[in-house]
Amino acid sequence: MRGSTMGDEYHFGSSEARLFQEPLVWKPKSLNVAKNDSQFDIGFDMDAMLVDLRNELEDKQRQEEQISKELSEALENAMKSAEHDDIARSFNSSLNRYSNKMKHLESASTELASNLKTVSGLADNIAERVSALDLAKCRVVDCLQRVSDLRDLRTCSEGVDLAIQEEDYEQAAKHVHRFLTLDMAVFKMGEQIDARDAGQSMTHSYNVLRLAQSTLKNIIERKFDEAVESTDVASMERFFKLFPLINEHQSGLERFGKYLCQKVDRVGEENYKVMVAGGTDDKRVNVLFADSLTMIFEGIARIIEVHQPTINTFYGADKLLLVIEMIQGSCDREIDRIISAFYKSRQYDEKFKLISKYMRSADRNLDLSKVDPLDLDVLLSEVALMHSRAELYWRFLKRRFAEAYAKNDINKSEDVSKVDSFDPEMTESEIQESKERLRKKRLECDQKLEQIVNRSLLGTRMQEIIDKYVMMEQFYVMECMEKAVEIDCTEEGSLTSSVVDDVFFIVRKSIRRALSSSSVDCICAMINYGVTILGGEFLRHVSRAIQTGYPSVGWTAEAYQTAQTAYNVLQHGKTVAEAGPDNQRAQFINAVNNIRSAAESVESLRNTLCEDVKKFLSGITSVENGKIDHSLTQFDELSRTFENSATSAINSLCSAAFKPKLKNSAEAFLDVVHVLSEDELAEYEAVDPFIENFVGKLDKQIVQFERILVAANYQELLSAVCGEVARQLERVVMKCTFNRLGGLQLDKELRHLTNYLTNVAGWMVREKCIRISQIVSLLNIESVNEASDVCEQFQSSSQSLRSLTLSEVKKVLALRSDLPKEQIKSLTM
Repeated sequence: MRGSTMGDEYHFGSSEARLFQEPLVWKPKSLNVAKNDSQFDIGFDMDAMLVDLRNELEDKQRQEEQISKELSEALENAMKSAEHDDIARSFNSSLNRYSNKMKHLESASTELASNLKTVSGLADNIAERVSALDLAKCRVVDCLQRVSDLRDLRTCSEGVDLAIQEEDYEQAAKHVHRFLTLDMAVFKMGEQIDARDAGQSMTHSYNVLRLAQSTLKNIIERKFDEAVESTDVASMERFFKLFPLINEHQSGLERFGKYLCQKVDRVGEENYKVMVAGGTDDKRVNVLFADSLTMIFEGIARIIEVHQPTINTFYGADKLLLVIEMIQGSCDREIDRIISAFYKSRQYDEKFKLISKYMRSADRNLDLSKVDPLDLDVLLSEVALMHSRAELYWRFLKRRFAEAYAKNDINKSEDVSKVDSFDPEMTESEIQESKERLRKKRLECDQKLEQIVNRSLLGTRMQEIIDKYVMMEQFYVMECMEKAVEIDCTEEGSLTSSVVDDVFFIVRKSIRRALSSSSVDCICAMINYGVTILGGEFLRHVSRAIQTGYPSVGWTAEAYQTAQTAYNVLQHGKTVAEAGPDNQRAQFINAVNNIRSAAESVESLRNTLCEDVKKFLSGITSVENGKIDHSLTQFDELSRTFENSATSAINSLCSAAFKPKLKNSAEAFLDVVHVLSEDELAEYEAVDPFIENFVGKLDKQIVQFERILVAANYQELLSAVCGEVARQLERVVMKCTFNRLGGLQLDKELRHLTNYLTNVAGWMVREKCIRISQIVSLLNIESVNEASDVCEQFQSSSQSLRSLTLSEVKKVLALRSDLPKEQIKSLTM
């Protein structure tokens, strides 16, 4: 049966089954059906199909028998090779053990499921009971709280009138405070209680306490006002502390703020009278108005220091901001009086208008007799001091407010931690939300304090003063620099003129004075102006002699200079000494030294200002610090400008003073024979024909400049001279012809020259002489093949960037008369 089924499935799944185009219909065998009947014309022989199916079935049966036979043989072989162990018995035994374990596991699982069901039921039962107990506990706690509140309500209502009658206002305020902190649900209980008497009693207590609150408020306000009129500080502080207990914070702060404003007015009036009288110290008359501002700021600071603890303790740190806002109004009035007197006495506005008109005019021919730079110096110092005192006062307010809020935050955070430790229902997210609210409130208060400071009359007047100060300070710097240029002179024995030290002293003084004002914008403005004037007017002045140039040497140049001197004497009325080349050379050298000294002074100025900023402006914000750092970076670019100008001037000096003489000295190399014999080489070693004379002339030229140039310029000049010596020597070498001995002599001469230059200028000579050294090395080879090795050494060494090209190598090798020309032409690297 299995074989038939498999055979049928296999046949109808084959490709022949898909040949049917009509469904099969059963017919009896006795029925004669015509082969040509269109209804059952299926297109194939049914008998042949049955034969094929039987054949396939037989094949499958044979395959089944073969597989069964192979399994039997495999089992017999396994049993024979098991060393007399009964595998079947062992297998059955293992199977039985496994079956027993499975049964045991099934029973244990059933038992575990039953236990879990029981435990689950118990847990649900316990959870319901705990929930019920928790609800009962909450209700009991609420009930106890209501009972306690009711007892407190009755106690307060019975004791408040007695405390008022006995003038024990502290106790009466405590009763009212407890009444105000009761839950409103206590008062609604009277409506829900059936007992008529209880409701009337509760309503009576409520009315008594409300009436006591109103009465106590009137008493405290009246007593506080009486204490202020009689200047009874102890009584005033006593009643000031009672306002928060009766929930009258605003009223208490307003009355206390008015009292503090009166104190500020008294301080301001006393200082104003002293200021009008000319001060108390004749030595400080130049800073009279700055001292007056200082006294007012110190008076306000003392007032805040004395009363801040009371405000923080009884009203909260955030309420200090309201007190500061009220005090600031009185402060503005007193400061405005002093600043108006300052404008009038110092003629500050009139001087500013004259300077502003002068600075903005093109001709600058205005009469500035009223503006003496020396008087202006004193005035600007006083303005900077005034603004610094105002900045110090603002920082005091911000610091005091920040300290008070920091303590308040610590107390609140401790309260939050206590609540969290005792109240498991307070989640971490709720704690974070509470802290975030505190942070936002702190930020809002900081912003409001910043607005109070910036929008106050004090802030606007100080901004007005400092804006005018910047232009007047710029005028002062410009006038002093022009004066320094006029009196510019060079003292005997000095390598620089006086204008460098004078101008940098003025700029340094101006920027440091702006820094003393504590105004970041003012500091940046003066730094920018200092950089502008140093890189502009000052640089043009000290570069004027350099633009004229250094008088060259040689008979042609001297003839031209003689004619130029005669022209200057006739046209400009100068003396021969003033218009002569010697004076031009001295002015050129002096200008180069001035520029190099200015570059060093710029670096010194920048370092000094950086230290001053860290020392005196440690409390500024990161944004303000970034502004100052950005302004100070301009000194780096200015220093590079001076350095580049000095380097360019030194190169011009080398070209004018050294190049012509070096060229003439190097021409003597062409008169010497370089195709030498052994005897000639020995003669050259005894009496040098070129290099000693060349070095002697060069040394005389260098020594002349060592004593008239500053150290940095002298080193720069030596570097330029070394480069020029190498170029001139290369020029004449490329015009000569050598043999092996001539190249050896040239190598000795180059060594002598580089040793001299190294002793004079240092190891930088090696870099300047790399190219000529390579040329000499090529002229000393014994064969053309060796040239490839030498060039390869050049490429692999540190000289690779300055190594000779292939065409240059061939030109150098062509100078050797004893090397084959064809090998030189075919040389490759």
